Amino acid sequence: VFPPVLPQQKTPGFLCAAMGEPILFAREERRYAEQLRMMFAETGIKYSETTVTEAQEQALAAQGDLMFGVTPMLQWGDLKLCESAAILEHIAVKADKLGSGRNNTYLGANEAERSLARALVDGANELRRLLYEQYVDPGPLNDKDKFKNVTLPFWMKKLNALAVASDANDLGLGPGKSFTFGDISIFEVLNQVVNHVGDDILQKYEHREIKVFYDTCSKRARLRLYMDNRKPAKF
Repeated sequence: VFPPVLPQQKTPGFLCAAMGEPILFAREERRYAEQLRMMFAETGIKYSETTVTEAQEQALAAQGDLMFGVTPMLQWGDLKLCESAAILEHIAVKADKLGSGRNNTYLGANEAERSLARALVDGANELRRLLYEQYVDPGPLNDKDKFKNVTLPFWMKKLNALAVASDANDLGLGPGKSFTFGDISIFEVLNQVVNHVGDDILQKYEHREIKVFYDTCSKRARLRLYMDNRKPAKF
């Protein structure tokens, strides 16, 4: 049984699946799902989204649809795929087959770029975990000062080094020319950091290269349109 569809959907989820349109199942929050929404926006691939409650997520897990018991989950035809990193890469595969990137390939131009994109997603998801654990979520591990003064400066230094390694004509981070699914993931987690913590960290001189990357991503037409029109955050 599919969870109820969002009010803005014009086609019920089960019909979208039958028609081959991808359906994203996710909680009503940004967290790990927002990078997927941005990836769909950047590639221009039409999809529908079904918001699930905690109880509905548990029901999906009980019926075997969620590999590790949590959303987001993507249903695309007969495929049901979990884990944000895998979903991002799958969208990139589909986008490149459709030529959605115009002169860009979201998988990267070669295996080295694709492997780098995977590493970027892994890093971005780890930063997300630390953001929620140390700064956003209440609990014994919440330590806002540690996140702002230790964790975040460490990560910004590493990300800035990747931006330094990019050539002037590169679209993404690190060696390679392409704007990949990994770059989407990094941009989106930085956007969450800015929304939660503020943009002071990007204004520091020693982070100027990663700020250029962030600002450039913010100006990409499809991403800008998406961010200007998305719902207010429920982090």
